[in-house]
Amino acid sequence: MDKHSPLPPHAQIQEKIKLALLLGRLRPGDTLPSIREVEQEVGVSRNIVRKAYLELQTLGVLNLRQGKGVLVQKQLFYGGRDSVNEKCEALSREILARLREVSVSPSAFARYLYQQAREQETQSPFVIFVDASKPQAVERAGHISAIWQVNVPGYSLEELAALPKQELRKIRKVLTNYIRFDQVRRIVGNHAEVIPLGLTFAEQTVKELGRLPATANLVLVLDDDDYPSLSLLIELYRKLVLKPENKISALPFSKIKDLRKFVRSSKYDKIIFSNRIWDSIPDDLKKTTKVTRPHMEVDLSSLESARIYAGVII
Repeated sequence: MDKHSPLPPHAQIQEKIKLALLLGRLRPGDTLPSIREVEQEVGVSRNIVRKAYLELQTLGVLNLRQGKGVLVQKQLFYGGRDSVNEKCEALSREILARLREVSVSPSAFARYLYQQAREQETQSPFVIFVDASKPQAVERAGHISAIWQVNVPGYSLEELAALPKQELRKIRKVLTNYIRFDQVRRIVGNHAEVIPLGLTFAEQTVKELGRLPATANLVLVLDDDDYPSLSLLIELYRKLVLKPENKISALPFSKIKDLRKFVRSSKYDKIIFSNRIWDSIPDDLKKTTKVTRPHMEVDLSSLESARIYAGVII
């Protein structure tokens, strides 16, 4: 536990679990330490650990089973359902039978239906991707669209929150990453199913940070709203992309009074601005070798699982 973190202990436990899921250190179905084991290892009271676990269970992330341990939900979604393929097969049989009754060519109708569906999804998307910033959302949504071969528009958190209730209720599925999962759920309520995705560090970031000397001092600059939870990312940076000797710390953006002076300072060898604030950094500063941002990609294994629950067949 970080005694200097602005997050209370139970929230630190929750954010560490979500970050581990985000980067694939934990997977759906994995077993977590029991409440007693966390109490003994971390040195916080059992009630604090219980509170952290119970709140994540309410969100649908964990499953606390009496006498059987704590599991990451195998499917972080709600309600039972038949398989997507079975539904599609039944619907196809029904449509094909009806087409014969009205003497319409099935293949011709399929082309017609495809055009109608594309137009409808353009006007009122069935599934969308939401992230902290618009450019980030559009980039990752485009990647998902190319893999799934369907139109998945990208929305920022602010855009999603600003949608009229009538438009919001038309959206059936919302993709986002684990960190934004609870934020998105609060916005959409029970009107849409929120499907979380994991992320991985892109090769570009792994190589860029891996080239730094062992003496390098890094700082991760975060949006003020994200700082309490995402400051915990520095531990994952140490484990996944940095040398053991590298120093890394986190800093809220509001603490920087003079951005240019901060970048020119010799205090840090590498400054990592979070994607949420990257667009507010002047272009000339972005071009300096000292400044970078974390390039992260959607984890393909979590994307394949999400595809099924998003109702997308390939």
